[in-house]
Amino acid sequence: MVSQCRRAEQMKINLTDASVAAARCPAGKKDLLLFDATQRGFGIRVSAAGETTFLFQYKITGQVRRMSLGRFGLDLTTAAARRQAEKLRGQVLAGADPIGEQRARQAATLQAEAEARAAKAAAAYTVQTMVDQWAALKLSERSASYAARAPKEVLRPLKAWRNVSAESLGHADAVRVLDDVKTRRGPVAANRFRAMARACWSWAMKRGALPANPWDATPRPAEERARERVLDDWELGALWNAAASLDERYARIVRLLLLTGQRRDEVAAMAWEELDLSARLWRLPGERTKNHRSNVVPLCAEAVAVLTATRQVRREGASLVFEGRERTAATGFGKAKLRLDTAMTKLAAEAGRKLPPWTLHDIRRSVATGFQRLGVRLEVTEATLNHVSGSRAGIVGVYQTYGWDTEKVAALNAWAAHVLACASHEAMPDKVVALRPKRAGRSAVQ
Repeated sequence: MVSQCRRAEQMKINLTDASVAAARCPAGKKDLLLFDATQRGFGIRVSAAGETTFLFQYKITGQVRRMSLGRFGLDLTTAAARRQAEKLRGQVLAGADPIGEQRARQAATLQAEAEARAAKAAAAYTVQTMVDQWAALKLSERSASYAARAPKEVLRPLKAWRNVSAESLGHADAVRVLDDVKTRRGPVAANRFRAMARACWSWAMKRGALPANPWDATPRPAEERARERVLDDWELGALWNAAASLDERYARIVRLLLLTGQRRDEVAAMAWEELDLSARLWRLPGERTKNHRSNVVPLCAEAVAVLTATRQVRREGASLVFEGRERTAATGFGKAKLRLDTAMTKLAAEAGRKLPPWTLHDIRRSVATGFQRLGVRLEVTEATLNHVSGSRAGIVGVYQTYGWDTEKVAALNAWAAHVLACASHEAMPDKVVALRPKRAGRSAVQ
């Protein structure tokens, strides 16, 4: 029978169930191809393992193509396979490409399956999921206060979108959300929200989780100018006194902002382990600062008094100085600021003055300006406020490691005395006493 198969390899034979069953692959060969003598393109492939498969062979654009029809004895009889081949032959004569169409159907099926998987993944990748991952994987690089605040700030205006696919939020949706934030909270708040949302979506897009960032093309809600607002001496005193109208926790925070010049969130999230009240020091770790640089802040007598009073009412087990009910850092400064404005406006009216708009961050700028008026060196001001620019930038910032500790103590003590004098209405611009006399022809701040 083997010799018959070898002869059949050189010629066409009549394919019947008997001849197909008898076909064997020659020894040493991978397979054997046999074609029917009467029906063009109809054939079989016999493997070395003895498996026989029906096939249909045709030419399209000069290329030979073979299409498997099924296995002999398992899927098809010879007669059934012949009918399939005959049908396919008719399609080829009509200009069709059965294999090409089969591949196209398979590709379409694979594409549909891929799209279904992608749609399922996109549906599962909600705005909430994205923001949670952003907070866990990206914001860990930022300061602790920003990492805690940013996710809440992003999700607050997107409450209706939290459980919706992040990919489904489009450009027009982003514009509507920004308009709503601008209307309800003001243009500056809308700018801040847009920056955070844009950063979050950009991070997800770079990871391949989203195809586009809908915030990129949104118009900026407002053009901002660098703020130059500085509280004058009367306003400093009014702010110190108006703080008494607040809840004790916020009153102490405001007064520490005035006495230390540190950032709002740094003071609000102050931890007891950072404080050494006996040494009058606040060691602010780098992971909690905006520039990731640690800072040692000397505490004047008034600041120590504020913190001592706070420690006396410390909740058992509290790790944060101004810990809230949920054991988190103090938040909700918007309401506290409104109460401050009300109290300061009343004081201003009594003094025959008007109170221009101001922000809590203006306190920090006021401290820096106050230092200048007191004759504090620029290097000391920047070291105290932990501000990297000017004298602490570039190569100087790398090699200049002197901490100005003694000078910082003197500067903050002098500033505290000035603030208290303002609060008692004893300080006037011409009564500000510099830490050292100005030299002729030179600025007091060097």
